[in-house]
Amino acid sequence: MRNWRGQPAVRHTIIRDGTLQQLVKLMDTPPMGVLGLCITNEEQWRYFIAVPSSKSAGNFEEYTVPAATWAVFSGEGTSQSIQELERRIYTEWLPTSGYEYGNAPDVEVYLDPDPANSKFEVWVPVIKK
Repeated sequence: MRNWRGQPAVRHTIIRDGTLQQLVKLMDTPPMGVLGLCITNEEQWRYFIAVPSSKSAGNFEEYTVPAATWAVFSGEGTSQSIQELERRIYTEWLPTSGYEYGNAPDVEVYLDPDPANSKFEVWVPVIKK
């Protein structure tokens, strides 16, 4: 299960310290939005704030999202709205979809990061059962 409480804190920190503005300057490839990557393996869970870019990462860590089949869900609203959408995907849609969770990170795409009325997509890696 994802660490939903920790993710908003990470976003607020990088907004306050100017890191987000530096990342956005690197964004140059689709999907054009700020990404939240949730990477889980047996040893650890990591959450990255990232942007799609073909430019040199400079002082930032690079991560290549592996190829996968994605179920993409759109939404809008507040940070609670994306958390509610993710909860419904995993508890309602996925168990009845004919798919199982794939081996790739979850991806949140913030198309419009306005905290009061954000537009976003949630990309879930899937494998046909």
